[in-house]
Amino acid sequence: MSDPERYKIGKIDLPESELPSVEEVKSEIDALDDEFEMVRRVEDDPVSGGELEYREKGRTTYLGDSHGELSFCHFIYSADTENSIVVRNEEGEEEERNQPELVRPRVFYFENGMFAFESKQDLVDPWIPSFIGKLTDTGALDNSRIFSFNQEIMEDFYESRDKITVFKFSSLDDGEFEPDNPLAEALNELTETVESQQFSGGNEGKNLKGTSLVDEAAEKMFIEKLHGSHEDSLTMNILESGIYVVAWSESDWSEPIETGTRAEAIFNRLAPQVRRLA
Repeated sequence: MSDPERYKIGKIDLPESELPSVEEVKSEIDALDDEFEMVRRVEDDPVSGGELEYREKGRTTYLGDSHGELSFCHFIYSADTENSIVVRNEEGEEEERNQPELVRPRVFYFENGMFAFESKQDLVDPWIPSFIGKLTDTGALDNSRIFSFNQEIMEDFYESRDKITVFKFSSLDDGEFEPDNPLAEALNELTETVESQQFSGGNEGKNLKGTSLVDEAAEKMFIEKLHGSHEDSLTMNILESGIYVVAWSESDWSEPIETGTRAEAIFNRLAPQVRRLA
């Protein structure tokens, strides 16, 4: 059974001399001692007339320092959200939370200023570079960006995989199937009225790659989403909007599974896309 996680990838664009090192990020997180000491935002509590503090922290650090410019600090970011913040009643006492769970994405910060984090519900993307910036007293938030995947990366994903099981596309201005059969003609008509189309290998995960129509679509159309795998490997997903889904199997390792084992396995799956975007 595979364990998938959805990631976004970004970069902190600061001069090399101003970029925090992975060792610095790990040291600052460890110094928090797993306490919610950092305040992300303060707002007025309309019930008590006092203030609500939205707090954040990092924990579960690991340093992967043998990967050159992609050496990384792994950590779990934890933050209050609108749904998890403690609300006070008129006496200033805690009320029961409807959704007590914090948002807890996994984060990788790389030596070259790149970063990758789990895309989670209730997580706002700028929270990650903002947290890194506050930890290290740098302008990380104001000098950061989150990437989408250009067509070169999408096409490379298609070409480099042995098996493609889901393929979603839309038409380019000059993209059109060669009308040499009724299906191609029908698809040409559809692209005039439908924003996007998706081919799927179904529940059995049949391989779409090598099918002439799909290969032609990969060459001529705007690729929006792909599910693909190398031979005898788990399926990875990529969305043009900037989501990259990696997968691994924890059954490959003996218990207990150490943080570093899991972090290195996820890094190996993220690294090719991070390098492409660096």
